[in-house]
Amino acid sequence: MRILNISSCAAVLAGLLLLTPLSAAQTAADGTTNTTAERPTVWAGLGLETIVPFGSLAVSAPVGRVGALTVAPRLGVDGLVLLGPVVSADLLLSRADTGWYGGPSAGLILAGKGGWRAGAVAGYRSRTRPDLGFFVEGGVRYTVVRGVLTSHEPVPAGQSARPAEDLALPSPTLRLGLTYRF
Repeated sequence: MRILNISSCAAVLAGLLLLTPLSAAQTAADGTTNTTAERPTVWAGLGLETIVPFGSLAVSAPVGRVGALTVAPRLGVDGLVLLGPVVSADLLLSRADTGWYGGPSAGLILAGKGGWRAGAVAGYRSRTRPDLGFFVEGGVRYTVVRGVLTSHEPVPAGQSARPAEDLALPSPTLRLGLTYRF
């Protein structure tokens, strides 16, 4: 498996954001404008993944509806203290721009030999002002970090060392932060 470099990931994220409709208002069937519709949102927060602290910055925008649920992809970067940057993508499903939300989550670890994570997130968001708000989020992911486990056994003469093994573990997440809607 080939690990993507940072410029490739940035290009993919930029392309996905350009494909996302950025209209803040939706027109109802009777021709009126719905001003309470979800709008593009910036998410900034701090949290813990397993026991590792991180900071995160992400952008989400609504792309459509499935039944009564609004679908909003959220693309961002988590800065994990021990692992480095993780490019993340979440597919958030919600009934409104405040209240409960959740959905699947995935990410690519860019530092070292790389890795990946996949799982789900769920949370609650509210607003303190028309455009400013907060969120509390939890999640469970399965994380694989490539080539970090090494053997400390001495290598006999004439034999090669064992290759480093991948670290795989379930990683619960807790995140708190602020949102800003455009």
